[in-house]
Amino acid sequence: MDDFEPDYEPIEGEIPEPRSTIRGSSKRKSKVQSCPICQGRFTNVRRHVICSHLPWYTSPLTACWTCKLQLAQEKLVQVHMVNIHNSQEEQHKFDTLQHGKRWTYLMNGLLDDIAKRIPVKFEGLIKFVQKHSDFSICSGGVHHWSDMPLLKLFNEVNIYKPSHLLHSAYPPTDPHSLLHWKILALLIAHTESGENLVTFERELELHPTQRTKHLVSLVDSHFHLDLYLKETRHSGLPSLTWDETDRHVEIQFLISNYCFPRNWPSSKDRHQLRKDKRLMFTFGIHPRMVARETRRQMESWLSDLEVLVEAKNVCAIGECGLDAQQASERDISRQMEVLDSQLQLAKAKQLPVVIHCRGLSGEDSTDDRCLGVMTKVLEKDHRIHRHCFGGNIGMYRKWKSYFPNCKFGISPFLLMEEKYPDIRSTVCNMDINDIIIETDAPYLSNKGGRTGCPSMTYDIAQKLANLFNVSLMEVACVTTSNVLKLYNIKH
Repeated sequence: MDDFEPDYEPIEGEIPEPRSTIRGSSKRKSKVQSCPICQGRFTNVRRHVICSHLPWYTSPLTACWTCKLQLAQEKLVQVHMVNIHNSQEEQHKFDTLQHGKRWTYLMNGLLDDIAKRIPVKFEGLIKFVQKHSDFSICSGGVHHWSDMPLLKLFNEVNIYKPSHLLHSAYPPTDPHSLLHWKILALLIAHTESGENLVTFERELELHPTQRTKHLVSLVDSHFHLDLYLKETRHSGLPSLTWDETDRHVEIQFLISNYCFPRNWPSSKDRHQLRKDKRLMFTFGIHPRMVARETRRQMESWLSDLEVLVEAKNVCAIGECGLDAQQASERDISRQMEVLDSQLQLAKAKQLPVVIHCRGLSGEDSTDDRCLGVMTKVLEKDHRIHRHCFGGNIGMYRKWKSYFPNCKFGISPFLLMEEKYPDIRSTVCNMDINDIIIETDAPYLSNKGGRTGCPSMTYDIAQKLANLFNVSLMEVACVTTSNVLKLYNIKH
């Protein structure tokens, strides 16, 4: 991983080096047990599995429902309340009246997604566990005494009538049996990309009242998958589907930008990434890389780029452009040369260009210089993604006059009105048909300290709906259509 911090505000904290032993593991041979999922050995396997291999809500009594954090011990919950929330108030803990139905629906959603990934029918999960030999290690398993009220609640909300004793877990006879920590963890391990279910959240009401949930499909047109996975420590892209009160939300597909050549994925890595059908890719050289490297290295990367853009699911070149922040005039001149080379390639391959443009304003601004290079190379009808647009309405009109097919990425900057007060007025005067939504994850976040995530497309879409006085569904449809046209994606 290159140590270059490419955009906007730095991500706080460095990822620590991998541990030589698994967190919480023990070498005390007489008291340890093996984890059924990983290779670790622990004095309390149940706590380890609940913390490391299951979603935070599966053990609701030892979770903070405000932070969505699983702590696995009541004492740690109390410490967390004091240290993080400065109180021991019950409002952050699980409350049956407040969270009971939601917890049941979350567990329903988890079991339903596990069934789809195995794949079996929802009702077929019990037989799957009964027949699969891997689950024999659960033989004689019973539910923890503290789980009894939860299992009763699960059955009441779902209108289940258990056929056997409530505490019995294995062999499973009723749906509540599947909620045993070991059975649930093994089920998740049997799914494809099961580790991603650790971050999965979807509420499913098995007996819904008469109401229809509308599907809202959104697109994140610009994020950095490599950096997002490193920051979040996920092995793959999370589900990115969830339920709101009256709608089901999904991030339909995403465009991952690879603009730091030292992080460009290998052919083998690209093959693995393409297994996630939601992903499309762009490749380019970020302008702030130019000053850090020799001309010979830059020429080598430009040569590699010509090969990369021929790969499957590559839909554009970029991000590339100009960045005048902390750059000398000589650096900017070199940036313009590298930008010119990438534009020539985009023209030859008839690919859209993702433009990063940041720095000087006023006369001879970075935007003006960037447009000067672009107009010398590209035809007027070339498709442009003006990444993370934060200019005024005059600059918006200038870009549209030079490149009518230009689309403007509206990022979480729109949600930071105190820090960027002018973006709101600019967006209000733009044509919604020129707008695409992007998160630039993991860099931008509208909540202090939280890593930017593709799910923030929903927050941006809601804000756009309010500004344009239209429905969220209309914003989702229009911005998705704009991305499809810009990148010529048949989806």
